[in-house]
Order: sequence, then C-alpha cells, then structure tokens
Amino acid sequence: MVQDAIDDVKSVVRTPWLARTQWLERYVGVDMVKLVEMTERPKTEKWMLNVWNDVGIVVERAFDGVKDVHSRSWDRILYWLASANRETTSKDPMNFYLKVDTVQKYASYWQRFICFCLRAMDEEVPGLKFTEEQTQELNVLRELYILDGDGLELPQRKRKQNLICSIRFIKQTVFEVGLPMLVYYSGILGFNKEGGTWRQPEHYTNILAGILWCMRVLVLEYALPTGSRDRLAQEEITPLQRFKLVRDEFLVEETECPFATLHTLMNYGFILAKDAIGKTGVNWSADRELLYIRGHEIHMVEWKRFLHELTSKAEEKLARGLLFRSDGTLPNFNLWDVEDNQALTHVGYYFGRRDNEEWTRVRGEMLRRNQEMGDTYGLIESDRRNGAGFVQASVDEYKRVDKEFREILYILMLGTCGPPPRVTEMVDVVTLLLESGANVWATDRCGKLPMDLARLKNRADVARIPNDYSAR
Repeated sequence: MVQDAIDDVKSVVRTPWLARTQWLERYVGVDMVKLVEMTERPKTEKWMLNVWNDVGIVVERAFDGVKDVHSRSWDRILYWLASANRETTSKDPMNFYLKVDTVQKYASYWQRFICFCLRAMDEEVPGLKFTEEQTQELNVLRELYILDGDGLELPQRKRKQNLICSIRFIKQTVFEVGLPMLVYYSGILGFNKEGGTWRQPEHYTNILAGILWCMRVLVLEYALPTGSRDRLAQEEITPLQRFKLVRDEFLVEETECPFATLHTLMNYGFILAKDAIGKTGVNWSADRELLYIRGHEIHMVEWKRFLHELTSKAEEKLARGLLFRSDGTLPNFNLWDVEDNQALTHVGYYFGRRDNEEWTRVRGEMLRRNQEMGDTYGLIESDRRNGAGFVQASVDEYKRVDKEFREILYILMLGTCGPPPRVTEMVDVVTLLLESGANVWATDRCGKLPMDLARLKNRADVARIPNDYSAR
C-alpha cells in the first residue's frame, strides 16, 4: 500500500492516536507492505536465516542472564531494570517467570529488527538514516555471515557482534541523524499488512512491550555479561553501580533515546486501550436475514425453525417423559400467577414444610398418579410383604430423561431469552452446534435441522447444571 500525500488521504481519520504516533506523516509516499516484508523472517537467504537464528539465541540467553541475576540474589538490579525512571526503582522486579513461547515471541521482534536493518542497507527508504557507527557494525556483522569460515570461536563472534549492533541502535539519540532506527522500525510494525490499516492501541501496545523487553534484557547483558559476573563481583565498583551507569543512559524516559519514545507511547496506548471496545465475532448481513458467527453463516429463518422444533421436543419430553402424560399434552398452568418472592410465606405451597404425614400423603398421591398413567417406566414394584417400592434401573432412566430435558431447556434459554451477560455462552453453544454438523442449517434449504446434543453434555457451559436437581 503506497500512502499518498497526507492532504489527499481523505479517508484516513486523524485520530489522537495517529496524531501521537505521527505514522501518517512519517511514512507518506512509502510502500508500507514492502517495509513490513523487509521485517519478515528470511525464506531463501541462508546467511540471513543464520542471522535470524543467532539473534534469537542472543535474546534468549540475555533473558537467562536475568534469571542468573536473581539466582545470585542481586535482586535490586531487577527492580532498577523494571523501572523507566532515573531516580526511583519499580515497585516490582523484572519478571523472569515467562513462558517459553512468550520469550520467543518477544525475541522475534528483535530478530525482525536486525534483519530489517541489514536489508535496509541496500534499499533507499525515505526518512531512514544510519549513523556511521551503525553502518560500520552492520557491515562487520554481514561479513561474518556472508564470508563465514571455520573455527570454534566464530559462533561466539557472530553473537557478540549481534549484541554490539543491538546496543548501537538502543543508544541512538534523535540528535545524531534524526529519527532513531528503532522508532522507525516500531512504526512499521504498527501497520497491518493484511488489512491495509494502522493498528489501534489495543493491538499495538503488546508489540511495544515486546520491543522494550528486548531492550532491557540486552542492555543488562551488555552492562553485566553473564560469563563475567563472577569477576565483576570482585571489582571496586559494584555490579549494581556498573549496571546503573548504562541503564540511566539508555533505559529511562528522561533521555532522548528510543526507549523513552517507545515507553511513553506504550503508556499513552494503554490509556486509550482501556476504553476500547473489543472485536465481536458476530455480525449481521445488511438485510438482517443472515447472522455471521465466527466464520459460520446462519439463516434466521432456519434458526427460528430450529428453536421452534427444539421447543416442541422439550415440551414432548416434559409431558411424556417426566409427567407421564400419554397424550403428550401439558397441563394448563398460568405462569403469571407465580410470584417468586421468598419473603412472602403465604405465596405458593411446599409440602416439605409440613410434618411427616404430609410426606406420606404426597408419596401416596405420586404412586396413585403414576399407576393411572400406566407406569410407562416401570418405576413401581409391588411387594406384599414390604409394600410398593421404586425400581432403581427405572429411576436411573427417568433421571436420564430429566437431564436431557434440562440440557434442551438450557439451550433454549440461551437462544431465546438470555440477557447480555449470556452472549458469550450463547456464542459458544451455537458454535459447537455448527461445528458438530449442524452447519447444514446454513446451507440445506430443505428444512432439516440436525442436532448433536451428545457433544453438549460434556461442555463446561452445560456442566454448570447441577447433577443433584433436588437442590433446585
């Protein structure tokens, strides 16, 4: 995407975020897609791929150096490392409990940066300048990899040179050749190549956090090389004093180095991101007839038909399966007469509050009603000695039907009358039904609505339905 002159880009809304980042002005007339591709992992260049791998090793070993500081009980260094203020430490030390994939993701930002710098040496990029020192160190780095050679020390020399190059860019000020390379590079990562748009704060601050993390661990390794720490501990100047001499120059907001620029931008992005509204996985078509949910397409006519058929199935299961009504009809009951107010003792009636005689009467009523309905489950077993009793196998079957009914009822509640807090559950359930084969709702116009409730039984959403229904 080649950006036209700023005055001609009428479709771009100049938000406070874009004004703060200055991306529109900085990359005007530049092919952003090409710049992003210059930061990507090498595919065919073998020597560049070796650079990529070694940079990853350098960053990961630098992080090991953070853990080494903790193992030596030099924890005060970690408090200063986490702080962006020259005068005070952070309330918490630098976090060294990171997942491996998190470290690799952060390291990839630095791998992309070094590869971008090497590629940019051969390209004419508007607004991009190297210092003489940076050019010199990059040339040394490139020669080490292109010429290659033999020797056990070569891998160590390459990685050391990667660290030296990294520090040259971390210490660069705006007074040397203009915009520091790290600031220019971080802006490139703010462009979404797939969408052709600039990233919003909520999708960009994590990138800045990764870059800043790399800067911190690399500066620590530069100031206190892990392999030399035993010796440094014996010198007159303490490791903490030695580290602060470097840290106070490169890793604080009171300087004109890239760290200060990126750190303040990240904090500003955090403020804006707090009020940002996340992306939804649900969208409507223009005519409101189609619902797009996580990559699936649902026709509203077919969705309503599914809910109607599911309602009929629930009613039949309740009537025949739970109330023993052979005709499949439900008794007439006006729900509007129900008043759910537990403070009013005279509303409603519960036989469990009565004495044991009431329980005996109710049990007798249940037996009588079950016999009148034909005892379809074979629940009652008559015994002249012990009287009538329940058959356990039949009771288990009744409980199974009861559970199926509640599962259907749960889906109907989510699909018809769930308030806003139920949106997440609703999306999960519908997505599961679609992925289980019910996506034919969206394509099969013959009206067939298959349903796989078996897979719903083990879902976390449905699992919240108590197994002991007597508690309700």
